[in-house]
Amino acid sequence: MKIMGNLSEHYNHQDFACHCRECPDEYKIHLGLVGALEMIGGRFRKKVRIVSGFWCETFFEKQHKTKGSYHTKGKAAHIMIEGIPPQEIFKFAETLPELRGVGFYPQESWIHIDTRPGDPVRYVKEGNEYHPLTPEKRARYGLVSEAHADQPATNP
Repeated sequence: MKIMGNLSEHYNHQDFACHCRECPDEYKIHLGLVGALEMIGGRFRKKVRIVSGFWCETFFEKQHKTKGSYHTKGKAAHIMIEGIPPQEIFKFAETLPELRGVGFYPQESWIHIDTRPGDPVRYVKEGNEYHPLTPEKRARYGLVSEAHADQPATNP
């Protein structure tokens, strides 16, 4: 799908396009995700950098994932903001109700956000494995906030 123009004040379709060379400029995007990115950028007064947005099926298969991904549905992104610790972005992102999935990637220094349906999911990527974000892992990675100090872990 090739559509030109802006999706919002700070984002256009190219920001979400698959990085695969086999499907140039292919993308899908959930507009709720775009709105959440605008809120995150507004909170930190900087543009959020989308490290990875939409993944075509070919790109997804090359990731060797065993489960489906909200990236293939245009409902997920890996993000970072220059000069802002990923822990701070994570803590703010999980306050946004439209972001049902929020993951912390300490080795990559970015976070995962998505607009999946259902109950909220919080997790941390350690090496090549994804783990529920327990209170112990929150403390280890500096992800404890007053709003989430007593919440139980949820599975990715």
